[in-house]
Amino acid sequence: MNFLGFVVTIGSLIGAVAILMKEKQDKPIDVYKDYEAILNAAGEYKDEHGEYAKDIRKLLPFVVHASTLSTKRYALSLDGKFLTVSHLPEGEANRIINEIGGDSYINGSYTYLTLQRRNDLSKVKPIAHFSMKPENKISTTSFITYDTNGCVTEDNEILEKKWENKYATFKEPGMYTIRLKIRDKHNNWSDFYEKEIKVVEEKGIRALSAYDGSFFMLFNNGKVLSRGKNENGQLGIGSLNAYTDLKYNSMHDSVMEVACGEGFNVFRFHDGSIGTAGTNRNGELATGDKNAQKTITSVWGLHNIKQISAGKKFAAALDYEGNVYVWGDNSEGQLMREDIPDSPTPFKLEKIDGVKQIACGANFGLALKYDGTVMVWGDNSSGQLAVGYKGSLSEPSVALYSNVKSVHAGDKFSLVVTESGKVFGCGNNTFGQLGSKGKSEVYFPTEVMRVKEVELLDVKESLVLCILKTGKALVWGNFNGPGMKPIFDPTEIPGINYIINSANNGKKCFLMDVNHDLYIVSDLSGRYDKKKMYENFNDFMENDGLNAK
Repeated sequence: MNFLGFVVTIGSLIGAVAILMKEKQDKPIDVYKDYEAILNAAGEYKDEHGEYAKDIRKLLPFVVHASTLSTKRYALSLDGKFLTVSHLPEGEANRIINEIGGDSYINGSYTYLTLQRRNDLSKVKPIAHFSMKPENKISTTSFITYDTNGCVTEDNEILEKKWENKYATFKEPGMYTIRLKIRDKHNNWSDFYEKEIKVVEEKGIRALSAYDGSFFMLFNNGKVLSRGKNENGQLGIGSLNAYTDLKYNSMHDSVMEVACGEGFNVFRFHDGSIGTAGTNRNGELATGDKNAQKTITSVWGLHNIKQISAGKKFAAALDYEGNVYVWGDNSEGQLMREDIPDSPTPFKLEKIDGVKQIACGANFGLALKYDGTVMVWGDNSSGQLAVGYKGSLSEPSVALYSNVKSVHAGDKFSLVVTESGKVFGCGNNTFGQLGSKGKSEVYFPTEVMRVKEVELLDVKESLVLCILKTGKALVWGNFNGPGMKPIFDPTEIPGINYIINSANNGKKCFLMDVNHDLYIVSDLSGRYDKKKMYENFNDFMENDGLNAK
């Protein structure tokens, strides 16, 4: 081949490459779509590497549609702060610059689109903001909710939120800084908004709970001590070992309330969730199956729970919206369903709403509404539902109780405390559960005489424990011990004053006075087992709790 032929050949190749390049350059592109993807990728790259990418190929792993991106038309400036687009028609270039703004400009056949001033994409600069409830007096048992309605973004669209130190509960006291920033629909991040809070530890004992061999002492700081028989794993400590002495187990942390059933227990946590442990033959654990559990198992589908209650083989939960959920045994209509013998899955009771408080008896339930009326369902074989007769009910009914402040349920009887501090009851009265002698069954609300200024009632089996506003305790019914005689008239428990915490397991009463002496009462002889308790959890751990698990 002579020199002229070589030149012609090379010229042909160059022409072909030029035509090919022109065809590639002429390939249609969606600049605004590609720009948003590259802008986002540039931001992610900078967040990860601390600097802007200098080569567009380094951004491809961060681009969603990288396989269709025409890299022949795009490049990055030497400092990585601009996306360059080649051979973009002037009209189109001006339109996209007007939309993007910032330092974008045109230079010859190249359009420079800024990747640095990302906030200029948004008509409204995103501003993060949040509020908290409670706003102050936050303790280790507070359940905190966060509201971000005060955030500002274009069209009120928030693409992403990034929190620091956001917790529903803070288990340890101290100072915490909570921070939030938000990303809008244009991928622009706001500055951090932050609040500093002080979390304190509440001292003292919140409550005692006991039944069927289980005993729980709940402290205000969210810690719990427990003891009792544990053959079904009902303590929820991960074993079947019984505790004869009070011990701490971290599995109970953040427990707000315990409802004790027959061989199982229900736990309500500070965040409004529910856990269960123990026997599960009738679906008492609400886990969707009938397998016993020795570790506290979360109940799916129940949240925002305000209160829990347990009967013998069924249980109920009340949420903050006033709805009641039930599960477990249905042999006596406890679940108000005629098509199932039991339910291992919780479901909402129909025709019962606006509820303030619930109470489960052995095989029936009570629900107090905010207007002071009481809804009832389940076993009514002794007239315990206070509807004026005994016998089954086909659906939830309104009891004859009125002006009620709290509801309480035992084996086959019910009691209510009225707003005036009096007590009324219905149902089985064989052992004086209704505070009187005579009728073995009562179908209409009957007042418990000589009882007034009631602070609280605790009812289990056929025993009633009543704490007065004066700090004294009354008892009536039956301690259910061998050779025990019924107590037909409300009788003061002698020798114990200024009671601040109490529990009743149907056979014994547990009473704690202001000196934190715990009395275990199984009769009215005045001879009680007495144990010195600690007011605060940390005092227990420093002394008796050295070997606690």
